[in-house]
Amino acid sequence: MRYENVYIEGMGYVVPERVISTDWFEEELDPVYKKLRIPKRFFQRITGIEERRWWPDDWQPSDGAAEAGRRAIHNASMTNEDIECLVYAGVCHDYIEPANAVFVHDKIGLRPEALNFDVVNACLGFLNGMVIVANMIELGQIEVGLVVAAESPQEGQLATMDHMLNNGVGKDDIRDNLASFTLGSAAVGMVLTSKERSTTGKRLLGGAHYSGTQNNKLCVAQRTWMHTNSAELLEKGTLVVLETWDRFKQEMGWSNDDIDRLFTHQVSEPQRVDALKALHYPKHGKDYPNLKYMGNTGSVAAPLCMAMGIHDGILNDGDKVALLGVGSGINSIILGIQW
Repeated sequence: MRYENVYIEGMGYVVPERVISTDWFEEELDPVYKKLRIPKRFFQRITGIEERRWWPDDWQPSDGAAEAGRRAIHNASMTNEDIECLVYAGVCHDYIEPANAVFVHDKIGLRPEALNFDVVNACLGFLNGMVIVANMIELGQIEVGLVVAAESPQEGQLATMDHMLNNGVGKDDIRDNLASFTLGSAAVGMVLTSKERSTTGKRLLGGAHYSGTQNNKLCVAQRTWMHTNSAELLEKGTLVVLETWDRFKQEMGWSNDDIDRLFTHQVSEPQRVDALKALHYPKHGKDYPNLKYMGNTGSVAAPLCMAMGIHDGILNDGDKVALLGVGSGINSIILGIQW
């Protein structure tokens, strides 16, 4: 896919103030650790995650998404009246019904004519939302769209701990439930515009996608539990990403050396390092990880790295950027951006 008329006008993000350390999880699970003779700091050692964030108890995902959306609109030097379409793309929702987009639409105060709906595709949802809004802009249906997402894993993590502490668990249960404790809360938003409305000149050029849906049971979840075959998910996910990467470079006409910055979805430190190695990149330098202190923020992860990178001033005019997403299922999208 290629775009001639789509620009990134602004991004915004929210990082909750409440810090939940990995040490706290392990202290809570100490009876399980002792029973199964699991050494202390086991979780941190194998994931590389020291802490993650939780929202305040009275916050819903729509609260985080709305605030990220407001910041994105402000950073794009636009107003609520400019937004013609809102897409909510997070895994976490306030309720099963209605769509989370309606709550975000109301909390931001967008005009009634602004189209709003949800897109859900595990950790890949935000990039799917970008593609949908970009398609609408390219087709001339809208000139300005907003994509937002927020993740809030607290309910599932507390329920998983309760289950592990009050039911007989073995080492297989540790393996199956480990991924739940990698998750963290955050929110991100992005304003996309047409060429005519853009003042930044930051183009969304296009990208590529690929699926390995035969691997659909490697990570499954409900609101209160998550079961993951982490080793196989890492192996199969890397294969899907590699296929997407080859298609992406062919579509964009880029080589590895052409890419100045790489913003990626992150699950654990071994996954991050293995992915970079498979893509023939060094452990540090091209990407901008936040996994160590944010955890796996789901659909928010890759765009959050990009938003934080923009805030921290690591992008230069003209940089070629690859935004790499992957989600359970397994699906991957990589988007190319000319900054």
